[in-house]
Amino acid sequence: MTLESVSFVLSLDLTQSQRAELVVEARFYGLLDRMMPYYAYEQIGVALLKRACVVGTFDALETAVSQARVLVFEMGSTTPWLTDEFQDLRYVITDRVVNDSPVWAAEGGEWFMYRDGMDDMTVGNETNCAGGECIMGLYHNSGRGSDVMSPTQLPSNDWRSNKETTLVPQFTSAAGGDEDTMFVGVPDMLVTVVHGLDDAAPAMAAALRQLAAL
Repeated sequence: MTLESVSFVLSLDLTQSQRAELVVEARFYGLLDRMMPYYAYEQIGVALLKRACVVGTFDALETAVSQARVLVFEMGSTTPWLTDEFQDLRYVITDRVVNDSPVWAAEGGEWFMYRDGMDDMTVGNETNCAGGECIMGLYHNSGRGSDVMSPTQLPSNDWRSNKETTLVPQFTSAAGGDEDTMFVGVPDMLVTVVHGLDDAAPAMAAALRQLAAL
């Protein structure tokens, strides 16, 4: 039996102190990623929530709660539209912040989802992301407003994709033969949460209590 063939199921009855001890042990033996594959992302979510609790405003708490619930997600069109590279691509939250919003990194580390300077949620490369550039990226969503705080809350039909991310027949058809078309609307983009902090997690519960008291 190899280490790669061993699976772990953590007890739901673990206390926070027991969980903290287990993290130390698992990290020492190089098993943390196998026992708690989402641990690093959970810590980012906890940091967001704790920061919001210090700020103490309704908007800060509501935003942090929304983002901490979407630590890892996948997205893709519900109809054939995106190329294989981008269909059902998985994104994980990072500890980076661009234009006052968290950055999610796509698997492989080549693409990043971030809020650009025009407040659009954009997917671009490292250089685009680092500068918070307003380039509309590979695909973007212009959904804005006080109710848009995380990728799951973006209007599903406001996504627009470019030639690099769109299947050729679909892009050609949507562009209507106009060779100058840079982006076309993506039909029914779906964002599916893979992992997020549960409402019972201590940091989440504390933020929810503070939010309810406002």
